[in-house]
Amino acid sequence: MSLPKAQCQRGFTLIELILVITILGVISVSVAQVISLSAQIYITGAERTRLVSDARFIILRLEKELRNVVPNSVSYDASLGCLSYYPIKESGTYVGDAFNNPMHVVVFNSQLSVNDTLVIYPTNPQSVNDNGRTIDAIADAASEPTSDNQYDLTLSAPNTQSSPGKRFFVPEAQVTVCRTSTAQGERLIRTQGATSGVLGTNVTSWSANVVTAGLRQNGLIELRMTLESSDDEQISVVHEVHFPNVP
Repeated sequence: MSLPKAQCQRGFTLIELILVITILGVISVSVAQVISLSAQIYITGAERTRLVSDARFIILRLEKELRNVVPNSVSYDASLGCLSYYPIKESGTYVGDAFNNPMHVVVFNSQLSVNDTLVIYPTNPQSVNDNGRTIDAIADAASEPTSDNQYDLTLSAPNTQSSPGKRFFVPEAQVTVCRTSTAQGERLIRTQGATSGVLGTNVTSWSANVVTAGLRQNGLIELRMTLESSDDEQISVVHEVHFPNVP
């Protein structure tokens, strides 16, 4: 009886091994590129989302404040890159002659205080100061002693302006919003009196165009800004805000 012949055993040839290694290398490089591209897309998208969020915060904050400003008090200084305006602390109507002192006024939810400034018929930012009169004393109206919203205001001097709608305004301290270069980058800084705060970061350009068509129409301000991230991703924003302009 003869023994069976030994079966031949065969492995990879050198050429087959090289082909397998080459194919695996190509696949690995392709997978790495796909992962890298996906990661870059995610990072870029996240950075854009952050910039959009920052821009939205700036716009919403300014829009909220600009809708409550003293008429004709908004201005923009292109040489300084500063937007300025006077927020309204209190407003109301006066009864009788605007030139009376004391002045009889009607307000609701009064926040009037001694040393506040009362302004009638402001037609430009400077007139907020020029037409302003300091409130020296506040008393319940003698003609309406039981009323909670009528007062007699003693002013530092009689008014020299009158309003067709008999309106008056009491402004807060002027607000300025300026683009400033800092060690941390370009920022929008909001300043009111002695208080300053960061309104936005990474703001590489900033401008505003104030349009006051007339004293019987609302004003319009066009805000333009560009935000840039640390990896040079940019977004540009243009937004229009309508604000009261009738004194």
